[in-house]
Amino acid sequence: GCLCGDIRYKARGAPRAVNHCHCVQCQRATGAAMATWATWLAADVRFVKGRPTEFASSPGARRGFCQRCGSTLSWRAAERVPAEIDLAAGTLDDPDPITPKDHLFTKSRRRWLPLCDGLPAYVEHRPRD
Repeated sequence: GCLCGDIRYKARGAPRAVNHCHCVQCQRATGAAMATWATWLAADVRFVKGRPTEFASSPGARRGFCQRCGSTLSWRAAERVPAEIDLAAGTLDDPDPITPKDHLFTKSRRRWLPLCDGLPAYVEHRPRD
């Protein structure tokens, strides 16, 4: 949930993917050098207290945040992949069991943040199979 507790959610099962995103929009939305996102099927996520306010941050993308405390909560490619929702890993009650698998949008990575974890790093999106 969010920092103030106004919004709480439940995510069923393990996430489908976990990544570090270095895009400029994630940097600005979170105030950090990158955002770590965990992807679930939207049907497996239920907001049990409150709902995020959404902002259309780019064509087809919606970012969810708490209107009261400003916590970044979610990201959705509402038109392109409506069946999925990304949740900010830092808002999980226990984020330690999830493991990021790659870095995305490294073209806008802050140069003072070295990538030394050995994970695959992509200039933009990960390649499609």
